[in-house]
Amino acid sequence: MISERAAGEHAGRTERRPSVAIVVPAYRARTTLRTVVERSLAVADVVIVVDDACPERCGDLVDGFDARVRVLRHTANRGVGGASKTGLLEALRLGADYAVKVDADDQMDVAYVPEMIAVFEQYPEVDLVKGNRFADAVTLKAMPFARLIGNAGLTLLVKFSSGYWTLVDPTNGFVALRAEALRHVDLERLADRYFFEIDLLCSFGLRRRTIAELEMPAIYGDERSSLSIARVLLSFPPKLAMRFLRRLLINYLVVELNVGSLCGLIGIPLLLFAVVFGYHEWAASAASGVPRAAGTVVLALLLFMTGFQLTLQALLYDVQFATKTIKLRSRAPVRSLRGGVP
Repeated sequence: MISERAAGEHAGRTERRPSVAIVVPAYRARTTLRTVVERSLAVADVVIVVDDACPERCGDLVDGFDARVRVLRHTANRGVGGASKTGLLEALRLGADYAVKVDADDQMDVAYVPEMIAVFEQYPEVDLVKGNRFADAVTLKAMPFARLIGNAGLTLLVKFSSGYWTLVDPTNGFVALRAEALRHVDLERLADRYFFEIDLLCSFGLRRRTIAELEMPAIYGDERSSLSIARVLLSFPPKLAMRFLRRLLINYLVVELNVGSLCGLIGIPLLLFAVVFGYHEWAASAASGVPRAAGTVVLALLLFMTGFQLTLQALLYDVQFATKTIKLRSRAPVRSLRGGVP
């Protein structure tokens, strides 16, 4: 049992500042927001709802609902990323030790929040905990094949960009953050919309911060996803490429110069030159009808193979010395899954 003195100290600490803040970006979530907030209050000290200029004014549903619920409003829609940033900044202002981002569509089981916080207590080196849906066979069977392939391709690109090569589910928006680490992130520079969660990962990966993935099933309802595959294919790859180049520049040229740096500095330009040189010689031969000399062909192949091998060695170095992702199995009770489209 807890002594009266300990209970009093705990109550005083709770009154001074919330320990766990749940951030709920809300847009067109009138049918589910109140349920999400009610469940969140059972596992958090404060719930921050950010009404992202919702045309349904869903924030009004929970305004005044409980003293621990704070409702912030955007005058213009900024997307899930913009609303999340507003909520996270408010959590830091309130002095929360941990901030958890939960979507308003009731597809994230907040019963896992205590386990996510327990990870921080057990692993002091972990600064971010994500949900991992793909350890659950039911999720894989329920997800449409096209979306499954899209997630696999996007995951591979995120591995390149973030440096978290053992990451399984980077697009999962159920994220818990240690406030101490979050204060070192320039939130305003992160993407405003659906790229926010990935951009946050890339920011943590740039600083080689340790993260963890907690296995949990997805909960799908009858809602249709507002994120189209076409939009992802068009907008995400250029952004991921920029984050990848930034990571290489900072981690392998500015912070330190190592074997991977040297292999990449020599291999990548050599590989690109070999491709351009080989194509130029092939095009000239095709246009003139005169075969190129054997020495020219051998030179192009030699340059290509050398550049390819050095680039591959640089990639292997990056994978081998990547920041590891701690994989954890959940013990929380599982909410029953609802059929629907992810």
